[in-house]
Amino acid sequence: MTEAPDLAAPLTGWRLWLLDSDDEGPVLTSPVVASRWPARVATTASCRAGCERPPAWGCGCGLYATTHLDCLLATGVTAGVVLGCTALWGRVVEATEGWRAERGYPLVLFAPTVDHRNRSDVAQDVLWRTLVRRPGVAPQPDPPDDATLRALARRYAVPVHAVPTLRRAHAGPIDRLATVLRDEAAQGLAARRLGDGHARLRFDRAVEDLLDVLDRQRPPEGPPPILA
Repeated sequence: MTEAPDLAAPLTGWRLWLLDSDDEGPVLTSPVVASRWPARVATTASCRAGCERPPAWGCGCGLYATTHLDCLLATGVTAGVVLGCTALWGRVVEATEGWRAERGYPLVLFAPTVDHRNRSDVAQDVLWRTLVRRPGVAPQPDPPDDATLRALARRYAVPVHAVPTLRRAHAGPIDRLATVLRDEAAQGLAARRLGDGHARLRFDRAVEDLLDVLDRQRPPEGPPPILA
């Protein structure tokens, strides 16, 4: 194959964004390049190397997403980073553990918060710097509050859920349910857009199952650790 396929029906995958803000409120940005994902319209890939229509074979351009969530949990996902299941369509190229696509838009978002009961501020900052590969990005921000997450949901018109910090040790059970959610997100997308209540219920149930296992990863309630 010499041409990337042009898909009419979206694929779905997992990816990360940084949580930034502008005059209109919270906004999703790429952790690798200084590029914002606009709200309520598709993000279209661009290429710094000048490819005429990204993504292209032989180049690394395009909007990335992985098939399995454990690829993104290799280092962990912390506050200031947003995890999401995204639709991908248009021109699509198979990439390592997933795809590179021409267009994309998030379907559901998960925003981790810092858990001060079992991770120090120093450890969180190291994780933040590992995840964020863009030069000139500020130190890790404070975890988003409920008002910020509600504003993000309104702006992008997608569900946004607060979750604990995600760590590599959690990858196994989480990834299985994340795969179920990703598959349902793709298979039921057209039906949900047409107002099919059963398709919406299946998607919501898949989200709830994933949230349930994420919530069980939280450590017991207790005072924050005393750091020597």
